[in-house]
Amino acid sequence: MTLRASVWDRATLQGSAWGFAAGVVLLVAVLLLGFGLYLVALAILIPLLLAIMRRPQLGVLVFAALVPLNGLLLVAPLPSFFAGWKEFAVGAIFVLSLVARPEVRAPPGRKLPGWLPAAVGYLAVGVLSAATVLGSQAAIGLKVDYWDMLLAIAIWRCPLNERERDWLVTIFMVVGFGTAIYGIMQQSIGDVTLTSWGYKYNSTIRFASGNLRSFSTFNQPFPFAFYLMLVILIALPHALSDLRRARNQLFLLSVPVLAVAMFFTYVRAAWIGLGVGLLYFAFHRYKWLLLGIPVVLVALLFIPVGKGTTAAFQSHSLNARTTLWSDKINKVVRQPLGGGIGSVGAAAEKVATDKKLTAPTLQPDNTYLKTAFELGVIGLWMQILLLISLLVQSRRDERLLRRAHRGVDARMVMSFTAQVLAILVASTVATYFEIVPMQSLFWLMVGVVATLGAGPHPAPEPERAVRPTPLSTLAVPS
Repeated sequence: MTLRASVWDRATLQGSAWGFAAGVVLLVAVLLLGFGLYLVALAILIPLLLAIMRRPQLGVLVFAALVPLNGLLLVAPLPSFFAGWKEFAVGAIFVLSLVARPEVRAPPGRKLPGWLPAAVGYLAVGVLSAATVLGSQAAIGLKVDYWDMLLAIAIWRCPLNERERDWLVTIFMVVGFGTAIYGIMQQSIGDVTLTSWGYKYNSTIRFASGNLRSFSTFNQPFPFAFYLMLVILIALPHALSDLRRARNQLFLLSVPVLAVAMFFTYVRAAWIGLGVGLLYFAFHRYKWLLLGIPVVLVALLFIPVGKGTTAAFQSHSLNARTTLWSDKINKVVRQPLGGGIGSVGAAAEKVATDKKLTAPTLQPDNTYLKTAFELGVIGLWMQILLLISLLVQSRRDERLLRRAHRGVDARMVMSFTAQVLAILVASTVATYFEIVPMQSLFWLMVGVVATLGAGPHPAPEPERAVRPTPLSTLAVPS
């Protein structure tokens, strides 16, 4: 028995040695062939993917961290199929949530959110419209308008816990600051150098009255501006809740950097949306924020007149939009049921590219008109009803969470309420839900907030991330 065991041990040892030697040879060959970067990527991705398979919530956090960097694919030396990573990631997270282990899924018996009928109605109108147009137009239109809904469903099935929600806020803070720094640097880098890196004029590189519009790690200035708007609205209440936490102190110090980067985008829709969200905070809870209004007005008086201010306050872009809207509004009257999903906007542009069409596509620069042109007055009504339902539900959930002494979660819901208000206003001059990655992050937040307001309500969570500060005496609840 001992002899047989020693022979087995010797054979096992020899097999391990040969395996190790083969691994070393393979590693050297990979490095010599120039695939070292891919090897490092695999060494990081494989353990990460295994962790996400065990807990899909980690996939949500990774997605939130990576999606703002999507614009780097324009100049990254990667295969073309990487362009569809966002859709693949959303689909994978959704599938993993369906097969997740019971211990990482939500408990049964939760109350469905009140906005669900409006969401189902909005989806049904889109599916019916797709059935009338069929083909690639239907597929692209559904993907652009509805695919990211799967992210909210996945989060509903596998909710983020308290620590993961805190990580999500931290991710927004860190990524927002990083993109802001790079966006400001682009003003000194210049369009000539950016073009040499692979960015294209009139697509990614854009100007306002001769001024370069910063786009950071995004594909255009518009998603960059709206992302900074989102970061401030989500992170600010959490930072103000605990001024002794280092993370929050650093974020508050970074807010001027975010504001400067946002200015250099020259996207006034994002400025207006941010203003609406901050006014909500001021009137709803942090009334001392109203003191910032006269400060801003006085600061505007001392801004030197130049190309920057001309770009910031120019009116010809708004005039062009209003002229387009007045010319095309009859389209809704002629087609009250819409021209079909994917017939205007970004989806129509992708359809035209796939079919190699040269005719220009209609870009309404207005979320509501875009929906009316595609899905008709019924689709527009369902979309507005969805947004209003989300607003009403989040206000109700915030009150319930505060009564349950779950202040951290109540602040998350309050941030989402400000986000919806900002979207409602900004959508009048921008097709917000076609801008990558804003629709993805919208549905991500919808899923997170829906799980916080779902019943039955658990016992109050200990607010480990929040400690009373003197500033809390200035917060007057509505």
